[in-house]
Amino acid sequence: MTKFKHYSQRPDALGPEYLQAEFAVVLAALPAADAAPDPGLWVDAIARWNALRAYIEGERARLGYAYSKNCLDPALEAQDRHFREKILPVQEEGDSQFLRALGATPHRAAIAARYGQYFLDRMAAGQQTVEPVNSGLRVQLGELAMQYDKAIASGEVTVGGEPMTLTKALGIAQGSDHAAVRREAYVAYRDWFVRNRESLAGLYGRMVALRDEMGRNLGHANFVALGYAGMSRTDYGPAEAAQFRRGVRDHFVPLQRKLIERQARELGTATLKPWDAGFHPSLGIPLGAVPVEGQLDAAQRVFSKLSPRLAGHFQHMRANSLIDLDNRKGKRGGAFCTSFPDTGEVAIFCNSTGQASDVRTLTHEMGHAFQAWESQAIELVELQWPTADAAEIHSMGMEYLSLRHIGEFFSDAEHARRFRKKRWTGAVELVCYICVVDEFQHWVYENPSASAAERDARWDEIWETYIPGLDFNGIEPYRHARWYAQLHIFRLPFYYIDYAIAETGAMQLAAMDAQDPGAALDTYLALCRTGGTKGVLDIFRSAGLRSPFADGVMAGLARHVARECDLPAFA
Repeated sequence: MTKFKHYSQRPDALGPEYLQAEFAVVLAALPAADAAPDPGLWVDAIARWNALRAYIEGERARLGYAYSKNCLDPALEAQDRHFREKILPVQEEGDSQFLRALGATPHRAAIAARYGQYFLDRMAAGQQTVEPVNSGLRVQLGELAMQYDKAIASGEVTVGGEPMTLTKALGIAQGSDHAAVRREAYVAYRDWFVRNRESLAGLYGRMVALRDEMGRNLGHANFVALGYAGMSRTDYGPAEAAQFRRGVRDHFVPLQRKLIERQARELGTATLKPWDAGFHPSLGIPLGAVPVEGQLDAAQRVFSKLSPRLAGHFQHMRANSLIDLDNRKGKRGGAFCTSFPDTGEVAIFCNSTGQASDVRTLTHEMGHAFQAWESQAIELVELQWPTADAAEIHSMGMEYLSLRHIGEFFSDAEHARRFRKKRWTGAVELVCYICVVDEFQHWVYENPSASAAERDARWDEIWETYIPGLDFNGIEPYRHARWYAQLHIFRLPFYYIDYAIAETGAMQLAAMDAQDPGAALDTYLALCRTGGTKGVLDIFRSAGLRSPFADGVMAGLARHVARECDLPAFA
């Protein structure tokens, strides 16, 4: 790969003029490459474009990672805005011209033989997302996304007389073993979204309108097709997603209902209130059970027991400050993994507060990181990362594979046992909730002119379909306040069903691990090394996993989960 100097200390050095000149060199070579009798010139052009992509994506990731650490820093905000407004439009214009030429070259068959047909298919799917007609709209969307990030990062509530971030309040609401504390934290957290509903709803409404316009600019009826293209989906579409949700309704929602009923019985309440939803009396783990300062050492021990190779990746990340772990005011909410392809580095970002849920987040993001490290040898940057639906197999798979050694995080063996059990009950809750988000997003973009009140009402209806039995009586606004807190809905439309699709693969890995841990780890590493060189269904097949859309898969997984959750009537 051609080496490009990066400018982590001088971000203004990456200017639009430089980028235009670099793309001009790449694009100028394409007519001669088309006319040549063999694909050699096209291979050279792809190599140069690939190196340029590595450089740009590395810069984008470095700036985004730095800004996420402190969304309230005006200098970092200015750098982020400069990149979105000045650099990305030039990149998108250059990529659009390159991909259009790639799709039309007479050397397509030879290029497919060299890089794989999936490369061409994926690039064709992504071409829509960089069409110049929508460049200005993409810049506007980036500004709105920044406004959302800043609102969440600066949000603060008071619980027990202590001012705290929204993330910390949510952790208390989900983890405290005191009912009054859970309720206070939950109400404080959700009430912040209720109080800020008007501004957040207005912001989202503008995002939906922009995305709808983008879809129509490309000849679509709405944004849905463009949203799927943005996720580089080549294996399935909205019809298959709807089929998947039907499987969840048929086989996982009955488990969800029974788990909610059991949880209410354990609590001694007639119904389950939302502030109790995250607390399972038989699976409760005290707040602060996993102190932040010990989490990295514990994770190192877990990964060392799993695989020296994985442990080496983790140790390198620790030594090179590639893990930002703890929650703090001003830090962007959520967690993610990113990579800097021009330097070959991978980093993760978390918001740990000392709760047991931190363990799941850390192992999840490290699952992404392990895949990214193992895929560094893949030549094309665009194929180092799989599409999100496949990428989440690695993250969720690592959550399950880590369960065997999860006691390293806990001083009490009972807490480790509860954590393992809760991961399985959480799988039911997660898959059902994901379907709420996915069905809601499809409805939103199929009805882009709906009002904020209509969106809230539709969320409530879909919620009751997939999560029946949670009692919002008297506090109904807190139910639809939930979607305002879901970052993916604002920033990453249609990126959520990916978690549920991947969970079906991760659960199959977990079942394999129960029978043969060595085989499960070998399969996991093979998945990581595949990276994004195949579509999601081919990745499933290559690892010996069944497609999430195959007949009987959801029913079979539900039976396995029922056994793990001690619901024998469903097993």
